[in-house]
Amino acid sequence: MAIGDAISVIIGTATTNRQPSSGVEEQISSIMKPNGTDACAMYDGSQTVNIVAGSRRTDLDMVNAIAWSVDGGNLAIMLTNSVYFRKVGTTDLMWFGGVQTNA
Repeated sequence: MAIGDAISVIIGTATTNRQPSSGVEEQISSIMKPNGTDACAMYDGSQTVNIVAGSRRTDLDMVNAIAWSVDGGNLAIMLTNSVYFRKVGTTDLMWFGGVQTNA
């Protein structure tokens, strides 16, 4: 991959990480989380910080009680080799997309 290339990742029903190679950075601009069980988080190999809580969904309007209160299609989350994306849990499918910003 090269700077400016799009990334598009579907994460299946396992606890999974998206960790770019050393020196590579990716900016996530959209997350689709249509189920309400597993959280998605930033991860450094030992600690997680939730982006979207397990009970929240990104495919619902904000008037719904289980909807995420932020637009899942308007994000700027940076992934690196040391701080990266983690799907926490073994139930839901998730998708995220963005662009590679450094190589």
